[in-house]
Amino acid sequence: MKRIREPIFAAWLANIDRLYEKGQEALVEKYRMLLDGYMDTAFLLRILRKDQSVREICDLVDYGYRLSLCESEKKERTALGKNLTSVFSRVTVTDGAKTQKRHYSLHPEMPEFAFPEALDMEQGISELENGFDRGMRELAENPPESWENFIVRFDGLLRKYAWCVTASDYEGEDISLYNQSRIAAAIVACICQSVDCLEEWKQIKDENWAKLIVSDFSGIQKYVFSVARVSESGVAKRLRARSFYVDIVVSVIAQEIIHKFGLTQNHILLQTGGKFYILLPNCKDADALLEAIEKQIDEDFLHQFKGQIAIHLAWLPVGERGLEFYSETVTEITELLREKKSRAFSQCLIKEGKWDEDAFVLSRALGGKRICPSCQSELMGKDDLYCENCRVHTEIGGKLPRTKYISYYDRQVPGAYHIYGNYWIRLDGKISDRDAFLVEQINGEGQEAVHASVPLKVRYMANHIPVNEQGETLTFSDIAERAEGVHRLGILKADVDNLGYIFADGLRQGKKHFGTISRVNTMSRLLEIFFSGYINQLISQEPEFRNVYSIFSGGDDLFLIGPWDVMPSLAERIAKEFSRFAAGNPALTISAAVSVFYPKEHIANLAELSEGALKKVKNTAQPLLYPQKQGKNGISFMGEIYSWENLREQLEIGKKAAALLADGVVGTSALRRIGQYSRMYKAFLLSHDVMALMFEPLFHYDRQRNYSDLEKRKDSSAEVKWFMDYIAALTENAADLRIIKKNLYFAESTVAYAMNLTREVR
Repeated sequence: MKRIREPIFAAWLANIDRLYEKGQEALVEKYRMLLDGYMDTAFLLRILRKDQSVREICDLVDYGYRLSLCESEKKERTALGKNLTSVFSRVTVTDGAKTQKRHYSLHPEMPEFAFPEALDMEQGISELENGFDRGMRELAENPPESWENFIVRFDGLLRKYAWCVTASDYEGEDISLYNQSRIAAAIVACICQSVDCLEEWKQIKDENWAKLIVSDFSGIQKYVFSVARVSESGVAKRLRARSFYVDIVVSVIAQEIIHKFGLTQNHILLQTGGKFYILLPNCKDADALLEAIEKQIDEDFLHQFKGQIAIHLAWLPVGERGLEFYSETVTEITELLREKKSRAFSQCLIKEGKWDEDAFVLSRALGGKRICPSCQSELMGKDDLYCENCRVHTEIGGKLPRTKYISYYDRQVPGAYHIYGNYWIRLDGKISDRDAFLVEQINGEGQEAVHASVPLKVRYMANHIPVNEQGETLTFSDIAERAEGVHRLGILKADVDNLGYIFADGLRQGKKHFGTISRVNTMSRLLEIFFSGYINQLISQEPEFRNVYSIFSGGDDLFLIGPWDVMPSLAERIAKEFSRFAAGNPALTISAAVSVFYPKEHIANLAELSEGALKKVKNTAQPLLYPQKQGKNGISFMGEIYSWENLREQLEIGKKAAALLADGVVGTSALRRIGQYSRMYKAFLLSHDVMALMFEPLFHYDRQRNYSDLEKRKDSSAEVKWFMDYIAALTENAADLRIIKKNLYFAESTVAYAMNLTREVR
């Protein structure tokens, strides 16, 4: 049997001195008794010391390390000590000026620390080094039972303490040491499993010795939101269960793939938002294994979900060039995935080159059955309340608010839910005493000390669910009742602009493309920390946003439901925080839509309308207001599309007007007339018809006749003075087409916002 664990672990440790300053040999010697349980430490030390007797293997480890960095010839030292430079500082979408470099402070991984700063001095590494050393001691005191479990915990230690440490002092300054180390180990593992003799690895150096595999969950939105309104609490439970299922089934399939190939968790490069990327060895039976898994997935999903949803797989052989030009590889494999999606379930529906007509018959036992009133797709008994899928989802949805740990099993155990194939999961509030092969701690929120032998990793998940004072989950009607003014729901849908282009070409600078495997994965993991980790913190910890319900947030997008009045402020806050997260780079922006609905409307309809509003923001922009803007980097709210700066201004105006309206200082008729003048102004801008300028004399007459009392009070009240100054400036120079009066243009929506804020008071 080949000794491959030693070179793989040597690759993990190749750059460890950036975190553990005593170096790799000192680390192995200190924890030799621990490591002896998983490998030949004497052989490992020979590799680390570059002993001539294992020179070829040493070269392999060095190759994996260098390929994970993909650095060209080293240049003048540019990094700020060991602080990771933000990879977002490097992104460009135009030929504009480069963004100023920002760096991460040296703290253990937490969402609040994922915001780079303009640091002016090097920080000490001791806190991270001590934390890593402490974690290794805990493993030594309670050793994990297997090599695979040990790697799960070791990977978690590096993630926690090396995520913000740069892997290089040169052009790799924006590559996380954590990502570089785990990818170096994956590269070495792929080569080790692709050759018969480790000493002969150079013979395949220029070949495609690995495979990159990607998944895609098709029909996410339709699947998540196709829950009919039978009972409101039941719908909320099934809604969060379906959103959870999208992530968990992709996780389970990723686990099956690495288990079939005998790999560890670090081969899963990325897993988020219904997708994963996995690096596999290109061994002789790789295609056969993947085709068998693909067929099993098609059969399971065709029969369990009647073809409504599908998970597609695509894979591509890669070697040195494929990892160095990883952005191009991702673009190529995305095209392959698109082709696979156009042939959904072909493995099951086509036999010997022809349609298999029998495969299209999903059920023959129709007697005594009816359609499930919830999902409206599955058959069930006449006396049943819901189909089996909806029953299980309702049960899972009820457990999720109390779940702190997700435990994975490759067999059925008591209390576990079947997900796919031979894989089951348990949802627990504390660590289960059963032997799971993987345990995910949601957001690191477990209260008890976790035994070091448990194969534990942290999973960020935006899972906030609002509750009342008694700790009971709020229904959508309850959430609407907590809105100020009209009792309605607000839906916030948002995503990152141009992300596909940014990954494909945003890291290109001149002739040099910096879209390497470690750099792209550093960017992807940071985005996951923001959308799954930080967004969850924001809505669960900020009092203003605690009534917001997280449907999903991960990858690069989010879908949140909350009281309508707080959602535009939440959207503006997220856009502002994302800019800070992305190193202030103007190339990285967010578009969003906030839609307002009654709580009794069908969630699927709301999702579709919200998606349409977001597409409108992406594809259009008012040329009169934003002549240089073709869309994106903005928000739709109250029937208008705003820039983020204009939204902030109009929300402030609307809140001030609402306060005057609630106090009876200004009447609703006055605000409605302002909205009417706003409509007339927009008509003038579109037609250039001077007759449309009638709003100017009408507004002048209105002010003379109806605002005399306020005019007398403006010297004694700052609020009244503000309002009088606001309306006086609305029509100033409004006839000049060269000057767009944005306050007048937006006034119709702004006064509608103010009146909705005060409807219950009035």
